[in-house]
Amino acid sequence: MQADRTARIRVSHHQYVLFDTDAEPPSREIDDRLAGNGLVAVNAQGTYAAVTTGTPYGDVEVTFAVSLSPPPLLLDSWDDAVEVSLFFSGQGPMAGEPTTDDVVDVPLFGEPEDHQWWRFRIHARGRNAPSPAATPTAQGTTHEQHLIQVWPAPRAAEIRHKLTDRVSAPTHTTDPHYYAQAKAVEQEHATALRQNLETRLRPVLNATLHRLRNAKEITETSPDPHEGLG
Repeated sequence: MQADRTARIRVSHHQYVLFDTDAEPPSREIDDRLAGNGLVAVNAQGTYAAVTTGTPYGDVEVTFAVSLSPPPLLLDSWDDAVEVSLFFSGQGPMAGEPTTDDVVDVPLFGEPEDHQWWRFRIHARGRNAPSPAATPTAQGTTHEQHLIQVWPAPRAAEIRHKLTDRVSAPTHTTDPHYYAQAKAVEQEHATALRQNLETRLRPVLNATLHRLRNAKEITETSPDPHEGLG
């Protein structure tokens, strides 16, 4: 069983969102952005996913293909493809701009009260050079297009199938562990430098403290020159 639906999704600030009611956006510090895949960021609960677009504002054409089993991997005609786990009921997420009512419902399979984990395989093309407002082409499609394949599956690690466009090239790597490993090496190097500096400065600090203690003792034991004067 498979249900396909294509919709114009509202984009704002270079992104649209897949979200559940009252879901919190992912907390993304600068390190998280550097470690990211450049296409989608998910909060810890799996209830909010921000999809990065080349289009700053306007509409992006998104096709949702929902099935009960993993669909074939389609990469040839897409610039980027990343797979993540999200937690929704059968009612599915809303898609669009969460600060407005300009959203569309994306129904999945199941009842509104039945929450479970789903795999979302997000594809994108045309992010490099979309029109300023993602206006439709002569064929009636937008320059930037996305495909989101969805199926029920246990929660699993992110998979970066393909990352080739220029939109987020400075902030992504095909290896999700690369940045963490590089950061660990950087921290080890910083720790070694700090320890080396502490070793070199310790004798100087000890000598300075010794002189301060001696000066204090001399001050405390010296007679008051005004003592006895009436």
